[in-house]
Amino acid sequence: MNVKHAFFAVSLAITMMCAAAPRMETTIRVAVPKEVAAEAAVSAPVLMLQGLEVMQGERMRIDVLGPLNPKTKTRPGLAVTGLVGSNTPPPNATKETTDLVIPLNDRAARLLAKTDEVTLTLRLRNGRHPLKFKRAYLVNR
Repeated sequence: MNVKHAFFAVSLAITMMCAAAPRMETTIRVAVPKEVAAEAAVSAPVLMLQGLEVMQGERMRIDVLGPLNPKTKTRPGLAVTGLVGSNTPPPNATKETTDLVIPLNDRAARLLAKTDEVTLTLRLRNGRHPLKFKRAYLVNR
């Protein structure tokens, strides 16, 4: 096997590993209540996911990303949260619903202080299914 073939094989393997673990993203539009926007200058608010569906014992990580910055073409990270569990929940695991409290960072506070509505992207890592929840909303800490 020559160097070109070896390089191609390694490149193909890396590509297939990345494709095997897709990131699941959910985009939500959330109203920013006036009291949350006013308090955001003092402390960052909390994003609430009410009625989040999870499998019993499932591990997941959720990155909360802000709106796309037109200059840098990136989304600012506003929070990271997760649930402790296993990558492979037991086969008899039941579906549960929970309310997840996600404290946002200071970058989110600056963003929310200027607006009455915001688009957020919830990027799921380590989860086995797309995020499903009844309601997402912002509250003060």
